[in-house]
Amino acid sequence: MVLLPIHTERLVLREPTVADARDVLVFRGDPEVQRYNDDPLRTLAECEAFLEYLLAETAADLRRHWALEAGGRVIGLMGLHSWHRLHRRAELGYDLARAHWGHGYASEAARAILDFGFGPMHLHRVQAHTIADNHRSVRLLHSLGFTREGTMRDFSLEDDGRFHDSAVFGLLRSQFLPAA
Repeated sequence: MVLLPIHTERLVLREPTVADARDVLVFRGDPEVQRYNDDPLRTLAECEAFLEYLLAETAADLRRHWALEAGGRVIGLMGLHSWHRLHRRAELGYDLARAHWGHGYASEAARAILDFGFGPMHLHRVQAHTIADNHRSVRLLHSLGFTREGTMRDFSLEDDGRFHDSAVFGLLRSQFLPAA
């Protein structure tokens, strides 16, 4: 299934392509951006393989993933993964280039993607997991209306050599306020 682009005030959310690898490597290769996420990608080839994986998962109807494009450049990725059709739930995940932090792009894109999730995907629930210490991510989820539902203690071993808790957030269709 090919995703049609979603246009917001400042962004075009579109299906990523392997040709986006150079832009994506900027944030997927940045240790600060990936601090609470996966290991940073090191090469263009690794980034191309990662994008091929996302495209294959989308083609297999396991996820929906968008490239966040601003000014003709991909500045982030956001998607709904771990999609369970029977239970009508998925998990929100996101990455944004550090140069674009604090400008509202993640919130703008997430609202549009949640509209899609609760609309055409017919989701009843969207959840998100983030390291509890990731204050930016926690703030974003609260601003989108997510409720913190629990903590998974000592969930991930981080770069500081310590285990960190993961915070579990949930948002139900009935609680979501669509993008204006």
